Amino acid sequence: MKTSWLVIVLALIFTSCEKESKILVLELDIAELVCMDGQKIFEGRILELEGIKTVSANIQTHKAQIRYRENQVSAAEIEAHLGDYGFTIDAVPGNVIARGRLPQCCFTPQTLK
Repeated sequence: MKTSWLVIVLALIFTSCEKESKILVLELDIAELVCMDGQKIFEGRILELEGIKTVSANIQTHKAQIRYRENQVSAAEIEAHLGDYGFTIDAVPGNVIARGRLPQCCFTPQTLK
C-alpha cells in the first residue's frame, strides 16, 4: 500500500514539473535608441511582456538584445509590442501616433525621414 502511494506521489511530481522552456535571443536594430530617455522607455516597454528574461540596449549602436522564454512570448509579439509604442524595428516604422509621443531626443535626422 505504501509503495502505491509512493508511486502516485512520484508520478504527480514528475508530471506537474514543467519542462524548462528554452531561452532564445532576439537582436534588433532600433532607430530611436539614440538617447538615455529612449533607452529607458524601450527597456520599460519590453519588460512589460511576460517571458522576457533580460534586455540589453546600446545607444551607441542602436541595437538591442532581448533574451526571452519561447513558451511565453514570441519574437513577432515582441516586435509588434515595440512597434505599438512607436519604435522603428529593423527599418520598419512603428505606430505613427505613438512615435509622436516619444521624446524629441529619440530622433536623428535619419529617423525623422
